[in-house]
Amino acid sequence: MRFRSRPSACERRSWQGASRQQPGGAGIAPGRVRRGPVVKQERAGRTRQAVLLAAAETFARVGFEAASLVDISRRAGVSKGALYFHFVSKQALADGVRRAAGREVGSAALRALRADGPALQGLIDFSHELARMLREDVVVRAGVRLGRQGPRRGEGPGGPPGPDVTWRSLTAVVQRLLDRAAEAGELCPGVDRRAAAELLTAVAAGQVLLAGEEADRPRPEAVRRVWAAALPALVAAEDRAGYRV
Repeated sequence: MRFRSRPSACERRSWQGASRQQPGGAGIAPGRVRRGPVVKQERAGRTRQAVLLAAAETFARVGFEAASLVDISRRAGVSKGALYFHFVSKQALADGVRRAAGREVGSAALRALRADGPALQGLIDFSHELARMLREDVVVRAGVRLGRQGPRRGEGPGGPPGPDVTWRSLTAVVQRLLDRAAEAGELCPGVDRRAAAELLTAVAAGQVLLAGEEADRPRPEAVRRVWAAALPALVAAEDRAGYRV
């Protein structure tokens, strides 16, 4: 049997036609990659973020009970079907906002724990960062309002942590920073760091409660007043000038 080294003209035309007709096959120009699924995933991610942001703005403004899924979908610029594709209910949306707020606060806490420099200054800066987030980050503000006033059905396995868990976690972060400050000799001898951490966290919680739904609180001067009162109990008089409150 002999094999032809070159195809006939008829065979060449047949192969070329088949190559053009195969979707996503040999007919695609070399170097080009199909991006359909990737584009869809990116679009779905943008839609989810738009819905979460619209929900946060709505929850922060009117609370959980008065929030309307129709208003949220309009604010996000998506259909109700697109909203329901990502979040099956208003409860699921509230849980999503609370999780997102928890991630933002957790990231700020992690930055404080990893920061260089005096640990007590890091704690002071962390308290100002939390106050700034409450003033400027609508997701964090909505998450706090939902934790204070919203439903609690989402708590438990798979649900976002409740406000008690969140405040206990913050107390743990405050105590770790105070422990580091004590190890570095920043604190007065004999300071009860656990009690100090609990007191500072309680004061922060009180500031949040007093802020209510006002978007411009807690104000920086309120945080400075807290530290002006707390520093004398933590740091020797000759060392206080080294801290920015």
